[in-house]
Amino acid sequence: MSEALSADVSTADVSTVDQAAVPTGDDAVREAVRRVAGARHVAVALDFDGVLAPLGDDPMGVTMAPGAADALAAIAAHPDMTVALVSGRRLEDLVTLASPPVGALLAASHGVEHGLVTAAGTRTEPLEPTEAEHDLLARLDDAVAAIAADVEGAWVERKTFARVLHTRTAQDDDAASATALAVVGPADWPGVHAIIGKSVVELAVRDVTKADGVAWVRRRAAADAGLDPADVAVVFAGDDTTDEHALVSLGPADLGVKVGGGETAATLRVADEPAVVDLLRALLAARA
Repeated sequence: MSEALSADVSTADVSTVDQAAVPTGDDAVREAVRRVAGARHVAVALDFDGVLAPLGDDPMGVTMAPGAADALAAIAAHPDMTVALVSGRRLEDLVTLASPPVGALLAASHGVEHGLVTAAGTRTEPLEPTEAEHDLLARLDDAVAAIAADVEGAWVERKTFARVLHTRTAQDDDAASATALAVVGPADWPGVHAIIGKSVVELAVRDVTKADGVAWVRRRAAADAGLDPADVAVVFAGDDTTDEHALVSLGPADLGVKVGGGETAATLRVADEPAVVDLLRALLAARA
């Protein structure tokens, strides 16, 4: 990340642990699964990109790791488990790419958009920006488009409540410069909430993070099971700096999983997407 990034921008404000200190390996996975599997109800909330599907240059061209879809379906079918996707993606794109099973909860756009997958389709909670938010989004459109126009490989994604600068296919120096311009420019505007991830700067007009998405999943899972939220243990897995908001929000009875390298607030680390599938299978076996 460029040294030009402002401290005011929302990367996760968390106490992280260096890579060597986070438990990893088969023994660590078995112990983590053993600890969380005894909860009355387990809500498995997963990021999509870099957790279930490898990252790719074409955001709509990625596919889930082998076995991931079956694992999600098995969790959704378990009477004492809930499966959820908590992603920065738009809800409609998440549904298209993940084809989540019936019963899955969806917290998209970092938790702004909520959905439930049913046999008849995905039920959503309609949301529209306010007039002031519309005006701010229009200003962000112009500012972010101007930054992207000067950088080959950069492009702008337009979400309902945010504009996102993508730089994955840009040259490293160009990507760093574009990121810095976004941070010292529109990210610093009143009413704008910036979240920096891997090769993305999201500029949102609502202050919501994946911690909010995970909190909603816990509440909804508890309500559906007729339990108090305190009786629901959450397993959350993420790979990006944007996931640290969710990881640091977890309690001692929960399990936070970091996928891949980097400092983190997670209590378990796994290597990659196939390792996430193995973790889900181990959790299902422990809950059988």
